[in-house]
Amino acid sequence: MAGSDLGAVVGNQAGHDCATLCRDGCVLGEACPHREAARQAVAFVMSTDWDTLMSIAESKNLPTQESDPLKALDAYFPGSQP
Repeated sequence: MAGSDLGAVVGNQAGHDCATLCRDGCVLGEACPHREAARQAVAFVMSTDWDTLMSIAESKNLPTQESDPLKALDAYFPGSQP
Protein backbone atom coordinates (compact mmCIF):
# COMPACT_ATOMS: atom_id res chain seq x y z
CA MET A 1 0.00 0.00 0.00
CA ALA A 2 1.35 3.42 -0.88
CA GLY A 3 2.20 5.84 1.90
CA SER A 4 -0.28 8.44 0.67
CA ASP A 5 -3.08 5.86 0.85
CA LEU A 6 -2.12 5.04 4.43
CA GLY A 7 -2.26 8.72 5.37
CA ALA A 8 -5.78 8.95 3.98
CA VAL A 9 -6.82 5.84 5.90
CA VAL A 10 -5.40 7.12 9.19
CA GLY A 11 -7.27 10.39 8.70
CA ASN A 12 -10.52 8.51 8.00
CA GLN A 13 -10.58 5.62 10.49
CA ALA A 14 -14.38 5.48 10.57
CA GLY A 15 -14.46 4.66 6.85
CA HIS A 16 -11.58 2.18 7.10
CA ASP A 17 -12.36 -1.10 5.34
CA CYS A 18 -10.39 -3.69 7.31
CA ALA A 19 -11.35 -6.58 5.02
CA THR A 20 -9.69 -4.86 2.08
CA LEU A 21 -6.89 -2.75 3.52
CA CYS A 22 -5.70 -5.02 6.33
CA ARG A 23 -5.58 -8.30 4.43
CA ASP A 24 -1.91 -8.82 5.34
CA GLY A 25 -2.16 -7.28 8.81
CA CYS A 26 -3.49 -4.11 10.38
CA VAL A 27 -2.22 -0.98 8.64
CA LEU A 28 -3.26 1.36 11.46
CA GLY A 29 -1.41 -0.32 14.32
CA GLU A 30 -2.30 1.23 17.69
CA ALA A 31 -4.64 3.71 15.96
CA CYS A 32 -6.92 0.85 14.83
CA PRO A 33 -10.50 1.47 15.97
CA HIS A 34 -10.97 -2.30 16.46
CA ARG A 35 -7.89 -2.73 18.68
CA GLU A 36 -9.79 -2.46 21.98
CA ALA A 37 -12.43 -5.01 20.91
CA ALA A 38 -9.65 -7.40 19.90
CA ARG A 39 -7.97 -6.96 23.29
CA GLN A 40 -11.24 -7.67 25.08
CA ALA A 41 -11.84 -10.80 22.97
CA VAL A 42 -8.35 -12.13 23.69
CA ALA A 43 -8.75 -11.40 27.42
CA PHE A 44 -12.09 -13.24 27.45
CA VAL A 45 -10.69 -16.30 25.70
CA MET A 46 -7.59 -16.38 27.90
CA SER A 47 -9.61 -16.09 31.13
CA THR A 48 -12.35 -18.61 30.23
CA ASP A 49 -11.88 -22.34 30.70
CA TRP A 50 -11.98 -24.65 27.68
CA ASP A 51 -15.23 -26.39 28.60
CA THR A 52 -17.07 -23.07 28.87
CA LEU A 53 -15.69 -21.93 25.50
CA MET A 54 -16.81 -25.19 23.88
CA SER A 55 -20.24 -24.91 25.46
CA ILE A 56 -20.63 -21.39 24.07
CA ALA A 57 -19.48 -22.50 20.62
CA GLU A 58 -21.80 -25.49 20.56
CA SER A 59 -24.80 -23.42 21.61
CA LYS A 60 -24.15 -20.93 18.79
CA ASN A 61 -23.62 -23.50 16.04
CA LEU A 62 -26.44 -25.94 16.61
CA PRO A 63 -29.07 -26.09 13.88
CA THR A 64 -32.52 -24.94 14.91
CA GLN A 65 -34.00 -28.29 13.88
CA GLU A 66 -32.80 -31.86 13.70
CA SER A 67 -30.82 -32.35 10.54
CA ASP A 68 -28.94 -35.16 8.90
CA PRO A 69 -25.32 -34.10 8.32
CA LEU A 70 -25.15 -36.43 5.32
CA LYS A 71 -28.03 -34.57 3.64
CA ALA A 72 -25.46 -32.21 2.08
CA LEU A 73 -24.22 -35.13 0.01
CA ASP A 74 -27.58 -35.47 -1.74
CA ALA A 75 -26.65 -32.63 -4.10
CA TYR A 76 -23.14 -33.99 -4.74
CA PHE A 77 -22.35 -35.52 -8.10
CA PRO A 78 -18.86 -36.92 -8.72
CA GLY A 79 -16.88 -34.71 -11.07
CA SER A 80 -19.15 -31.68 -10.64
CA GLN A 81 -17.94 -28.30 -9.46
CA PRO A 82 -19.57 -26.80 -6.33
